[in-house]
Amino acid sequence: MADSAGTSRASRGRLILATVAFVVWAPLSFAPLPFAALMLAAHPGRGPERRLAALVGVPSIGLVALSSGSLLGAAAQTYLVLFTAAFVGLTLMAPTSFLRQALRASLLAFGAGLMLARLTLGASAAPLLFWTATRQANEILRLAVQQRPELYIVFEPAARFFSATLPASLVLQGIAGLALAWRWHEQLARTPLGAPLAPFREFRFSDGWVWGIVGAIVIWITPVLAGLKAAALNLIVLLGALYLLRGAAIVVAFAAVAGISPAALTIALAVSALLTLPLLFLLPGLATLGVTDTWLEFRRRLASGPAHDRG
Repeated sequence: MADSAGTSRASRGRLILATVAFVVWAPLSFAPLPFAALMLAAHPGRGPERRLAALVGVPSIGLVALSSGSLLGAAAQTYLVLFTAAFVGLTLMAPTSFLRQALRASLLAFGAGLMLARLTLGASAAPLLFWTATRQANEILRLAVQQRPELYIVFEPAARFFSATLPASLVLQGIAGLALAWRWHEQLARTPLGAPLAPFREFRFSDGWVWGIVGAIVIWITPVLAGLKAAALNLIVLLGALYLLRGAAIVVAFAAVAGISPAALTIALAVSALLTLPLLFLLPGLATLGVTDTWLEFRRRLASGPAHDRG
Protein backbone atom coordinates (compact mmCIF):
# COMPACT_ATOMS: atom_id res chain seq x y z
CA MET A 1 0.00 0.00 0.00
CA ALA A 2 2.86 2.33 0.91
CA ASP A 3 4.62 1.50 -2.37
CA SER A 4 1.46 2.33 -4.31
CA ALA A 5 1.12 5.67 -2.53
CA GLY A 6 4.78 6.45 -3.17
CA THR A 7 4.41 5.60 -6.86
CA SER A 8 1.33 7.82 -7.07
CA ARG A 9 3.17 10.74 -5.46
CA ALA A 10 6.13 10.27 -7.82
CA SER A 11 3.78 10.19 -10.80
CA ARG A 12 2.03 13.35 -9.63
CA GLY A 13 5.41 15.03 -9.12
CA ARG A 14 6.51 14.20 -12.67
CA LEU A 15 3.21 15.51 -13.97
CA ILE A 16 3.72 18.81 -12.14
CA LEU A 17 7.24 19.14 -13.56
CA ALA A 18 5.92 18.37 -17.04
CA THR A 19 3.29 21.07 -16.58
CA VAL A 20 5.91 23.65 -15.61
CA ALA A 21 8.08 22.71 -18.60
CA PHE A 22 5.09 22.94 -20.94
CA VAL A 23 4.15 26.42 -19.71
CA VAL A 24 7.70 27.59 -20.50
CA TRP A 25 7.51 26.19 -24.05
CA ALA A 26 3.93 26.65 -25.27
CA PRO A 27 1.10 29.20 -25.03
CA LEU A 28 -0.40 29.09 -21.55
CA SER A 29 -3.93 28.25 -22.68
CA PHE A 30 -2.92 25.13 -24.65
CA ALA A 31 -3.32 22.79 -21.65
CA PRO A 32 -5.96 24.31 -19.31
CA LEU A 33 -8.67 24.70 -21.95
CA PRO A 34 -8.45 21.06 -23.15
CA PHE A 35 -8.40 19.94 -19.49
CA ALA A 36 -11.62 21.83 -18.72
CA ALA A 37 -13.25 20.41 -21.86
CA LEU A 38 -12.19 16.86 -20.97
CA MET A 39 -13.50 17.22 -17.42
CA LEU A 40 -16.87 18.45 -18.69
CA ALA A 41 -17.06 15.72 -21.33
CA ALA A 42 -16.34 13.08 -18.67
CA HIS A 43 -19.74 13.90 -17.08
CA PRO A 44 -18.52 14.99 -13.67
CA GLY A 45 -21.03 13.70 -11.17
CA ARG A 46 -19.61 15.41 -8.14
CA GLY A 47 -19.67 19.08 -7.21
CA PRO A 48 -15.88 19.30 -6.80
CA GLU A 49 -15.31 18.02 -10.34
CA ARG A 50 -17.73 20.54 -11.83
CA ARG A 51 -16.21 23.34 -9.79
CA LEU A 52 -12.71 22.32 -10.89
CA ALA A 53 -13.75 22.34 -14.55
CA ALA A 54 -15.22 25.83 -14.11
CA LEU A 55 -12.24 27.04 -12.07
CA VAL A 56 -9.84 26.07 -14.87
CA GLY A 57 -12.14 26.67 -17.82
CA VAL A 58 -13.23 30.26 -17.13
CA PRO A 59 -9.67 31.67 -16.81
CA SER A 60 -8.69 29.60 -19.87
CA ILE A 61 -11.37 31.31 -21.92
CA GLY A 62 -10.02 34.62 -20.64
CA LEU A 63 -6.51 33.63 -21.74
CA VAL A 64 -7.82 32.71 -25.18
CA ALA A 65 -9.48 36.12 -25.48
CA LEU A 66 -6.39 38.00 -24.28
CA SER A 67 -4.08 36.06 -26.62
CA SER A 68 -6.25 36.86 -29.62
CA GLY A 69 -5.20 40.51 -29.78
CA SER A 70 -2.75 39.90 -32.63
CA LEU A 71 -3.40 38.15 -35.93
CA LEU A 72 -1.03 35.30 -35.10
CA GLY A 73 -2.42 34.98 -31.58
CA ALA A 74 -5.97 34.86 -32.93
CA ALA A 75 -4.99 32.15 -35.40
CA ALA A 76 -3.32 30.06 -32.68
CA GLN A 77 -6.23 30.39 -30.25
CA THR A 78 -8.77 29.64 -32.98
CA TYR A 79 -6.85 26.48 -33.78
CA LEU A 80 -6.79 25.55 -30.08
CA VAL A 81 -10.56 25.91 -29.72
CA LEU A 82 -11.26 23.95 -32.92
CA PHE A 83 -8.69 21.29 -32.01
CA THR A 84 -10.11 20.82 -28.51
CA ALA A 85 -13.68 20.61 -29.78
CA ALA A 86 -12.72 18.16 -32.53
CA PHE A 87 -10.78 15.90 -30.16
CA VAL A 88 -13.52 15.75 -27.54
CA GLY A 89 -16.19 15.19 -30.18
CA LEU A 90 -14.23 12.41 -31.89
CA THR A 91 -13.42 10.79 -28.54
CA LEU A 92 -17.10 10.67 -27.61
CA MET A 93 -18.29 9.44 -31.02
CA ALA A 94 -15.43 7.29 -32.36
CA PRO A 95 -12.83 6.47 -29.70
CA THR A 96 -9.39 5.27 -30.78
CA SER A 97 -5.79 5.61 -29.59
CA PHE A 98 -4.83 9.00 -28.16
CA LEU A 99 -2.20 9.97 -30.74
CA ARG A 100 -4.30 8.90 -33.72
CA GLN A 101 -7.28 10.81 -32.35
CA ALA A 102 -5.16 13.89 -31.71
CA LEU A 103 -3.82 13.88 -35.28
CA ARG A 104 -7.33 13.46 -36.68
CA ALA A 105 -8.49 16.39 -34.56
CA SER A 106 -5.50 18.46 -35.77
CA LEU A 107 -6.41 17.79 -39.40
CA LEU A 108 -10.03 18.79 -38.84
CA ALA A 109 -9.03 21.90 -36.88
CA PHE A 110 -6.61 23.06 -39.57
CA GLY A 111 -9.16 22.51 -42.30
CA ALA A 112 -11.83 24.46 -40.43
CA GLY A 113 -9.29 27.13 -39.45
CA LEU A 114 -8.20 27.69 -43.05
CA MET A 115 -11.82 28.05 -44.13
CA LEU A 116 -12.44 30.64 -41.40
CA ALA A 117 -9.25 32.49 -42.35
CA ARG A 118 -10.31 32.73 -45.99
CA LEU A 119 -13.76 33.93 -44.97
CA THR A 120 -12.39 36.64 -42.68
CA LEU A 121 -9.14 37.64 -44.42
CA GLY A 122 -9.83 36.70 -48.02
CA ALA A 123 -7.52 34.94 -50.47
CA SER A 124 -4.44 36.59 -48.94
CA ALA A 125 -4.96 34.83 -45.58
CA ALA A 126 -2.04 32.40 -45.91
CA PRO A 127 0.57 34.98 -47.11
CA LEU A 128 -0.57 37.41 -44.42
CA LEU A 129 -0.20 34.82 -41.67
CA PHE A 130 3.22 33.79 -43.03
CA TRP A 131 4.40 37.41 -43.10
CA THR A 132 3.16 37.96 -39.53
CA ALA A 133 4.90 34.79 -38.35
CA THR A 134 8.14 35.88 -40.05
CA ARG A 135 8.02 39.29 -38.39
CA GLN A 136 7.44 37.75 -34.96
CA ALA A 137 10.26 35.23 -35.48
CA ASN A 138 12.57 38.09 -36.47
CA GLU A 139 11.73 39.98 -33.29
CA ILE A 140 12.40 36.97 -31.07
CA LEU A 141 15.62 35.98 -32.82
CA ARG A 142 16.87 39.57 -32.76
CA LEU A 143 16.80 39.44 -28.96
CA ALA A 144 18.83 36.22 -29.06
CA VAL A 145 21.38 37.79 -31.41
CA GLN A 146 21.75 40.77 -29.08
CA GLN A 147 22.76 38.36 -26.32
CA ARG A 148 24.94 36.16 -28.55
CA PRO A 149 26.14 38.08 -31.64
CA GLU A 150 27.77 34.96 -33.13
CA LEU A 151 24.26 33.69 -33.89
CA TYR A 152 23.78 36.41 -36.52
CA ILE A 153 24.90 34.04 -39.27
CA VAL A 154 21.83 31.84 -38.72
CA PHE A 155 19.40 34.73 -38.14
CA GLU A 156 17.66 34.81 -41.51
CA PRO A 157 17.53 31.02 -42.15
CA ALA A 158 16.20 30.45 -38.63
CA ALA A 159 13.52 33.13 -39.03
CA ARG A 160 12.36 31.61 -42.32
CA PHE A 161 12.34 28.11 -40.83
CA PHE A 162 10.36 29.04 -37.71
CA SER A 163 7.78 30.99 -39.68
CA ALA A 164 7.43 28.29 -42.37
CA THR A 165 6.95 25.55 -39.78
CA LEU A 166 4.37 27.38 -37.68
CA PRO A 167 1.63 24.82 -38.56
CA ALA A 168 3.78 21.92 -37.34
CA SER A 169 4.63 23.86 -34.18
CA LEU A 170 0.95 24.47 -33.45
CA VAL A 171 0.15 20.78 -33.95
CA LEU A 172 2.99 19.68 -31.66
CA GLN A 173 2.07 22.20 -28.97
CA GLY A 174 -1.58 21.23 -29.24
CA ILE A 175 -0.84 17.50 -28.91
CA ALA A 176 1.55 18.10 -26.00
CA GLY A 177 -0.98 20.30 -24.20
CA LEU A 178 -3.73 17.77 -24.82
CA ALA A 179 -1.57 14.91 -23.51
CA LEU A 180 -0.90 16.93 -20.37
CA ALA A 181 -4.60 17.72 -19.99
CA TRP A 182 -5.46 14.04 -20.49
CA ARG A 183 -3.03 13.03 -17.74
CA TRP A 184 -4.56 15.51 -15.31
CA HIS A 185 -8.08 14.43 -16.23
CA GLU A 186 -7.02 10.80 -15.61
CA GLN A 187 -5.98 11.83 -12.13
CA LEU A 188 -8.98 13.97 -11.23
CA ALA A 189 -12.04 12.74 -13.15
CA ARG A 190 -14.17 10.06 -11.54
CA THR A 191 -14.88 8.43 -14.92
CA PRO A 192 -12.15 9.38 -17.45
CA LEU A 193 -13.10 9.42 -21.12
CA GLY A 194 -10.75 6.64 -22.12
CA ALA A 195 -7.82 4.44 -21.23
CA PRO A 196 -4.84 5.97 -19.42
CA LEU A 197 -1.88 6.99 -21.53
CA ALA A 198 0.91 4.43 -21.54
CA PRO A 199 4.17 5.31 -19.75
CA PHE A 200 6.51 7.42 -21.87
CA ARG A 201 9.01 4.55 -22.22
CA GLU A 202 6.32 2.68 -24.21
CA PHE A 203 5.64 5.54 -26.63
CA ARG A 204 5.26 4.24 -30.16
CA PHE A 205 2.98 4.54 -33.20
CA SER A 206 2.26 2.74 -36.44
CA ASP A 207 5.36 1.68 -38.34
CA GLY A 208 3.72 2.81 -41.57
CA TRP A 209 4.25 6.45 -40.61
CA VAL A 210 7.83 6.20 -41.81
CA TRP A 211 6.47 6.44 -45.35
CA GLY A 212 5.15 9.89 -44.49
CA ILE A 213 8.73 11.08 -43.98
CA VAL A 214 9.86 9.33 -47.18
CA GLY A 215 7.04 10.96 -49.17
CA ALA A 216 7.74 14.40 -47.67
CA ILE A 217 11.44 14.15 -48.54
CA VAL A 218 10.58 13.13 -52.12
CA ILE A 219 8.30 16.16 -52.44
CA TRP A 220 10.98 18.42 -50.96
CA ILE A 221 13.66 17.40 -53.48
CA THR A 222 11.42 17.20 -56.57
CA PRO A 223 11.35 20.54 -58.46
CA VAL A 224 8.01 19.88 -60.16
CA LEU A 225 6.39 19.61 -56.72
CA ALA A 226 7.83 22.88 -55.41
CA GLY A 227 4.35 24.18 -54.63
CA LEU A 228 4.02 21.50 -51.94
CA LYS A 229 7.39 22.15 -50.29
CA ALA A 230 5.88 24.08 -47.37
CA ALA A 231 3.48 21.25 -46.57
CA ALA A 232 6.30 18.71 -46.94
CA LEU A 233 8.54 20.68 -44.57
CA ASN A 234 5.82 20.81 -41.92
CA LEU A 235 5.20 17.08 -42.27
CA ILE A 236 8.93 16.40 -41.87
CA VAL A 237 9.08 18.55 -38.72
CA LEU A 238 5.95 16.95 -37.25
CA LEU A 239 6.93 13.35 -37.90
CA GLY A 240 10.56 14.09 -37.07
CA ALA A 241 9.51 15.33 -33.63
CA LEU A 242 7.38 12.23 -33.06
CA TYR A 243 10.24 9.95 -34.08
CA LEU A 244 12.56 11.93 -31.80
CA LEU A 245 10.18 11.23 -28.91
CA ARG A 246 10.09 7.57 -29.92
CA GLY A 247 13.89 7.49 -29.80
CA ALA A 248 13.87 9.19 -26.39
CA ALA A 249 11.37 6.60 -25.14
CA ILE A 250 13.76 3.83 -26.22
CA VAL A 251 16.59 5.49 -24.29
CA VAL A 252 14.37 5.79 -21.19
CA ALA A 253 13.41 2.10 -21.47
CA PHE A 254 17.03 0.98 -21.73
CA ALA A 255 18.07 3.36 -18.94
CA ALA A 256 15.46 1.82 -16.65
CA VAL A 257 16.90 -1.65 -17.30
CA ALA A 258 20.41 -0.33 -16.68
CA GLY A 259 19.36 1.30 -13.41
CA ILE A 260 19.85 4.90 -14.62
CA SER A 261 17.33 7.22 -13.00
CA PRO A 262 15.10 9.63 -14.96
CA ALA A 263 16.71 12.46 -12.98
CA ALA A 264 20.13 11.56 -14.37
CA LEU A 265 18.77 11.53 -17.92
CA THR A 266 17.12 14.91 -17.36
CA ILE A 267 20.39 16.41 -16.08
CA ALA A 268 22.26 15.02 -19.09
CA LEU A 269 19.70 16.57 -21.46
CA ALA A 270 19.90 19.92 -19.65
CA VAL A 271 23.71 19.94 -19.91
CA SER A 272 23.48 19.08 -23.63
CA ALA A 273 21.04 21.93 -24.17
CA LEU A 274 23.32 24.40 -22.38
CA LEU A 275 26.39 23.31 -24.34
CA THR A 276 24.49 23.40 -27.68
CA LEU A 277 27.00 21.25 -29.59
CA PRO A 278 26.08 17.94 -27.92
CA LEU A 279 22.42 18.82 -28.51
CA LEU A 280 23.07 19.16 -32.25
CA PHE A 281 24.16 15.51 -32.27
CA LEU A 282 21.67 14.28 -29.68
CA LEU A 283 18.45 15.39 -31.40
CA PRO A 284 19.19 13.87 -34.85
CA GLY A 285 20.52 10.78 -33.09
CA LEU A 286 17.30 10.28 -31.13
CA ALA A 287 15.19 10.83 -34.26
CA THR A 288 17.29 8.29 -36.17
CA LEU A 289 16.92 5.83 -33.31
CA GLY A 290 13.15 6.30 -33.44
CA VAL A 291 13.04 5.70 -37.20
CA THR A 292 15.20 2.57 -37.06
CA ASP A 293 12.95 1.21 -34.30
CA THR A 294 10.45 0.67 -37.12
CA TRP A 295 12.47 -2.35 -38.25
CA LEU A 296 14.65 -3.27 -35.28
CA GLU A 297 12.00 -3.02 -32.51
CA PHE A 298 14.53 -2.36 -29.76
CA ARG A 299 12.11 -2.56 -26.84
CA ARG A 300 10.65 -5.85 -28.02
CA ARG A 301 14.16 -7.25 -28.16
CA LEU A 302 14.85 -5.81 -24.71
CA ALA A 303 11.70 -7.43 -23.29
CA SER A 304 12.30 -10.81 -24.92
CA GLY A 305 16.03 -10.94 -24.15
CA PRO A 306 15.90 -12.13 -20.52
CA ALA A 307 13.12 -14.62 -21.25
CA HIS A 308 15.12 -15.98 -24.16
CA ASP A 309 18.19 -16.27 -21.99
CA ARG A 310 16.26 -18.17 -19.34
CA GLY A 311 14.93 -20.54 -22.01
